[in-house]
Amino acid sequence: MAKKRNRKTRNKKVRNATSRAYKGIQFRSKLELFAYQKFEETGIPVLYEKRKYVLQEGFRYKGPSFEHSRSNGFVDNTTKVRDITYTPDFVDPQGRFVVEIKGYANDVFPLKWKMFKRYLSETGLPVPALFLPRNQQQVLETIEQIKQL
Repeated sequence: MAKKRNRKTRNKKVRNATSRAYKGIQFRSKLELFAYQKFEETGIPVLYEKRKYVLQEGFRYKGPSFEHSRSNGFVDNTTKVRDITYTPDFVDPQGRFVVEIKGYANDVFPLKWKMFKRYLSETGLPVPALFLPRNQQQVLETIEQIKQL
């Protein structure tokens, strides 16, 4: 028999993650909470999920776009294509670094990460150091690296 999941504590967007609240902030995973607490302990100021980047502006496709609908079969879908956005987990208020905590990456993440790097490279502004820790040890190593910036 399959194990029943508690819907209140399971995060549907992050695979195998349990959300946690701390100081009024709802973290998407225990690893994100761990990282936040370590930033706090070391006195490194961070913003949690406060900066959204638009990696590609939304648009309207100018020709017909026939897409299958369960109820109506193929229909011409002329709705606007939404922006592609990315919100990193932690950003430095001064823009020196960005930290994305990624225990288990979903299918979309590698593409968005590449798009994010390109976006940052093409802004003409100083690019931040990017960190992608996947476990507690790597979070600790990330913090040591940030201290050297």
